[in-house]
Amino acid sequence: MLRPAVVFLRLAIPFGVILTLLTPPFQSPDEHLHFYRAWQIAEGHLVASQQRGDCYGYSRYFDDELCLGGELPQSVLTTVRQVSQADLRFDANQRQRPEDIVNLLWLPLHRQNRLFLNFKTTALHSPIPYLPQAMGIGVGQVLHLSPLLLMYLGRLTNLGVWLLLLVGSIRLTPLNPWLLVGLALTPMSLFQAASLSVDVLTNGVAFLFVALVLRHGVGEMATKPLSLLESLTVAALAIALSLAKLAYFPLTLLLFSIPRRRFGSWRRYGVTLGGIILASVVAVGIWSAVVSQIYIPLHPQLSPQAQLAFILGHPLAFLATLGRTIQQQGGELARQFIGVLGWLDTPLPGFLIRSYWGVLLWLAVIPVTGEGRLSRWQRSWLAIAALSSILVLCTLAYLWNFVGEPIIGGLQGRYFIPIAPLLGLLLYQRRWRLPRLTPWLLVGYLLFSLTVTCLVVGDRYYG
Repeated sequence: MLRPAVVFLRLAIPFGVILTLLTPPFQSPDEHLHFYRAWQIAEGHLVASQQRGDCYGYSRYFDDELCLGGELPQSVLTTVRQVSQADLRFDANQRQRPEDIVNLLWLPLHRQNRLFLNFKTTALHSPIPYLPQAMGIGVGQVLHLSPLLLMYLGRLTNLGVWLLLLVGSIRLTPLNPWLLVGLALTPMSLFQAASLSVDVLTNGVAFLFVALVLRHGVGEMATKPLSLLESLTVAALAIALSLAKLAYFPLTLLLFSIPRRRFGSWRRYGVTLGGIILASVVAVGIWSAVVSQIYIPLHPQLSPQAQLAFILGHPLAFLATLGRTIQQQGGELARQFIGVLGWLDTPLPGFLIRSYWGVLLWLAVIPVTGEGRLSRWQRSWLAIAALSSILVLCTLAYLWNFVGEPIIGGLQGRYFIPIAPLLGLLLYQRRWRLPRLTPWLLVGYLLFSLTVTCLVVGDRYYG
């Protein structure tokens, strides 16, 4: 019998490595900015710094602008600027020349020759989601590898940590492990896992947190007392998830789906769950206080404070904005969730995206194997956690729009990957008597999907 975790590894490892090497450097969203921040953390600088003038961006020199980032080796900037002689972003007609990559593989690092690089957006991120990439870059620095080789090493360590987190999730979940396999192996999910993005650790931690909480609330584990180690493990995941991206803090509400009897008393129940949520809030608050000291507006006319005041003062208008956004962008977000790769400039064939949604829906409604049971109380908390996270995600995205914009700009389909397991499990039912997808049929489809993904990426950048 096919085991979900084994199937996941046998598909994710080879195709993940292929995408790591096949995707040209810095061709996932903001990957060069993630590279800078991961490098900074690898050198032990957890908080970015400001500098006015004499700083460098992707293609510009800022002689008087207030920059946020840090000093990195000049060879890092040289690598980012020269790895592609033509800017591949957003232009499907441009192709990567392999010789441009090869020529930079052995570029000397020269760590002592440094420039101040400007990376305003990623500089505000907590160090937590950069730990895998920073680990790979740190090891490579000891070996005196070139910046480009360090980029590939950072990608591989990011992929490796994601694989461990997802295997743990699939093995631990008491409900529908094949759904997690299908969600983890969407082309977008695996493409992200093969990059330097902070989404990689975020997605992995979210999947593991959901699986572990469900394990404590459903099946045989739900009848045993919750140990101190189990409570601390859940707490660590909740804190890491909240620090990785604030939008997913509401997923901690899923903790209330764990039966009270597992805690022995109402007092321990309240203290444990309240302590975990409070610790997550405090961790986010501490980091927010740190970055508030270095925050620089991305645009002089953008004001998150004014936008938040608008939302609080006009809640019905904000709800109308949410509705318009779903109506106008819902279809595109659904396409991106499955597979619009690169800098959202490399779409997969429409038939693949539509068929993958069909497979996910079938897996959610009719699990491959017999499963446990969710109580109405637990379903309610799944729905509350999922909808709250979506609302916070949309609200945070709206804060970086001009005040009162009629549509929420900046949302991307990949942002919904951490929430997807909860939405899928909400569809699970035991009443319908419909044929199940056999594991071999599912494996065949995933193999086909990932093969097409690699072919599309290869044709887009080298065809």
